Amino acid sequence: MKVKNVMLCNPRTVKFNQSLADASRIYLENDVNCAPVEGENGDIVGIITISKVLSSFLSGCSPGEKIDQFMDDPPAKVSENSDFNELSKICTQDMERMLVLDHNDKLTGILSRIELIKKVNLAWEETRNELRVVLQSVSHAIIAFDKTGAIYLFNKGAENLLGISSQEAMEQSYEGLLPEWVWKEVIADGQARFGFKLEVNNKRVIGNATPINVNGMITGSVVVLQDLSEMENLMLKLSKVRELKDELDNIIECSYDGMLVVNTKREVLRVNKSALQHFNMNNTTQNCLLSDIKSEVASYLDKMTIQIIQQKKTLTKGYAKFNGQEIMITGNPRFALDGKVIQVIFNIRDMTELQRLKLEVEQAKEERLRYSIELQELRGKLLKEDLITKSVEMEPVLELMARVSQVESTVLITGESGVGKEVAAKRIHRLSRKENGPFITINCGAIPENLMESELFGYEKGAFTGANKEGKIGLMEAANGGNVFLDEIGELPLNLQVKLLRVIQEKVIYRIGGIKPINLDVRIIAATNRNLKEMVRKKTFREDLFYRLNVVQIEIPPLRDRREDILPLSEYFLSKYCTKYSKQKKITQQVYKLFETYYWPGNIRELENVIERAVILSQGDSIEVTHLPENLNVEHYGQAKVEVNVRGIISLNEGVQLMERELLRKALGTEKSSRKTAQLLGITHTTVLRKGKQYDLL
Repeated sequence: MKVKNVMLCNPRTVKFNQSLADASRIYLENDVNCAPVEGENGDIVGIITISKVLSSFLSGCSPGEKIDQFMDDPPAKVSENSDFNELSKICTQDMERMLVLDHNDKLTGILSRIELIKKVNLAWEETRNELRVVLQSVSHAIIAFDKTGAIYLFNKGAENLLGISSQEAMEQSYEGLLPEWVWKEVIADGQARFGFKLEVNNKRVIGNATPINVNGMITGSVVVLQDLSEMENLMLKLSKVRELKDELDNIIECSYDGMLVVNTKREVLRVNKSALQHFNMNNTTQNCLLSDIKSEVASYLDKMTIQIIQQKKTLTKGYAKFNGQEIMITGNPRFALDGKVIQVIFNIRDMTELQRLKLEVEQAKEERLRYSIELQELRGKLLKEDLITKSVEMEPVLELMARVSQVESTVLITGESGVGKEVAAKRIHRLSRKENGPFITINCGAIPENLMESELFGYEKGAFTGANKEGKIGLMEAANGGNVFLDEIGELPLNLQVKLLRVIQEKVIYRIGGIKPINLDVRIIAATNRNLKEMVRKKTFREDLFYRLNVVQIEIPPLRDRREDILPLSEYFLSKYCTKYSKQKKITQQVYKLFETYYWPGNIRELENVIERAVILSQGDSIEVTHLPENLNVEHYGQAKVEVNVRGIISLNEGVQLMERELLRKALGTEKSSRKTAQLLGITHTTVLRKGKQYDLL
């Protein structure tokens, strides 16, 4: 017999920094007299016994004292697969108990003192009598045959199934009790038979026949029979009960509405995940009181429960949470046969979320109507990660991307930093005929100038000192058959601009140190946030390369000019970082309003960083205004510093007019009415109208 057959399995453990009261609770709940003590890393560092705890209490120690002050050193260890012969060789008499480990050295049990092994050996003498009692209590029919076919075990289940007494069966006074093959073939070949069916005493039964093997000799067989009709009925009933339970559990848990069940003592009997979100909790203790849950909603439900029990009727009330969220709560009483209320079932519906979803659905319907059939077909080819937009300003941009993706012309994507130029380039790639080819991104501002040429075009072996002996393929060559995205093209050195121009014109490159031309089948997509025309004028960017790149120009508008995209982008980034950091957060309406009025100088990148920061730093399940950087706060928005960049010299009067026009344009883009624009700029309403007409802004 193995140690694992007699050990105390899966013993409860305590942490070294838990209290004596925690250890006492384990003794009471699990009927044990000791508990292994885990260290900081989960390893066993000692053991705390009931005698130690009692001694500490008698000596006046507080139940709150830490366990590590009273624990003993960890006992000896033994494998759960050890037998008693091996155990007696390694154990000493002074060992009180031993820790039992599995093959991975994980604690699986406790063996209390070596006398346990002696008791197990003595228990063998009682096994036969105990086995008879067990066999008699089993409802299945159990019949044991010896080698000659004589019956020497016939339990109560067999008597009920076959309709004869055990004495009659053993005396073989009943002929043809079972077909001879049931036991005889098993004894003959030593092979068990499972799941055979037959009819005995006008009953359909299913049975197993197993040989009895003693020291390698077949001495008989055991036949176990079960009434098939009874088992089928039980299985059918059990299956229906399980199906009903699973169905009910799924309905409750998958419900969008929060569902909560309490008894007349206002103890929580059942609650789904949707309801827990209103409590700012991930789980709740079974049978905890509503008054013990630290939540404004729980306190409100507690008061409603008292009213429903007193009035004995359904109660529906609206409630506005501190964060502005509106919920509708309906409580229904459940009555016993005597008419008393025994439970209250609550339904909690988030009205704010439903209104927001309704608005999004309506906006989505309007968007679908605006797009053409051609654009819809192209969008079907997109992957999940794509430009996220709902704004009218982006419609011509999306259409232009779809059209240019079907040709091989070079594309120049312009726009401020952070507007999503690389995402736009990837979109063009996915819509193009080269979507199955590579998409190589090259940041012209991130690669050192002395390495740029070798990175772009590669080199032959031995081309220069320190080069790879086997040579290296360039990024342009790696992109063959696909698209190359040249980000920050304005940072490309002049000497490489000439070579890039030749690549665009001739579709051929040469590796450094090589003489063999390499034909390319790539399309160039470039992007910049700089003014390339101004750079051409200052001769810091080649004019011929500019016109080669600028065959089709796509300008991505800044986020402040497409404010309809702020909400879907915020939801996307919130979902992204909640998944990344395993959190559940919601953005409040106040934050959304602040987002829609902020200027967003860093565009989408700034929005993403703000949301990631808020997900990490915010506590609870809501992102509030206080979780945002100070520069986004409305109180500081009007005091934000404005930096003006002057790139050329013009007359002061012209400069003032340009500044005035730009301020008015941005203010009109921020506010939806001219009166609010006037308040923002600190001027009169008539001045806004006059200046707007003067600069063709209205």
